[in-house]
Amino acid sequence: MTRVLICDDAPDHRALVRAVLAGEPDVEIVGEAIDGATCMTAIALTDPDVLVLDLHMPGGDGFHVLAGLEDLLVAPRVLVLSADRGADARARVSAAGAEFLHKGAPAGELTAAVRRLAA
Repeated sequence: MTRVLICDDAPDHRALVRAVLAGEPDVEIVGEAIDGATCMTAIALTDPDVLVLDLHMPGGDGFHVLAGLEDLLVAPRVLVLSADRGADARARVSAAGAEFLHKGAPAGELTAAVRRLAA
C-alpha cells in the first residue's frame, strides 16, 4: 500500500487529487496540508511514501518544503504537481530530486507517477 500526503493550498485541487487517488486499491491518502509549514508537520506525523506537492503556497512554498526534506532521515519521494510552466521551476524541482507533473495532466498520468515514485 502506497501512503500519500497531498499538500496544496487550493481545496478544489486537493479534492481532485484525493478523488483520483482514492479510487486506486493500492493507494492510501494519509493526510492533507494547506501550506508549507503544515506540510512539514504532516510529513512527520504521517510518514508518507509519496508527497504530492504544490509549488506556490503560503506559509512556505513547495521549494521550502523540498529544501526541508533534506534534513529528514527518511523523506518521502515527491511528485510536484504545479500549474507553473516555467523552465526554471522544473529545473529546481529536478535538482531537488523530485518529479514534476503539470496540474492539467490526465488523471492516469497522476496515478502512474505516484506508482513510479513508490516503486
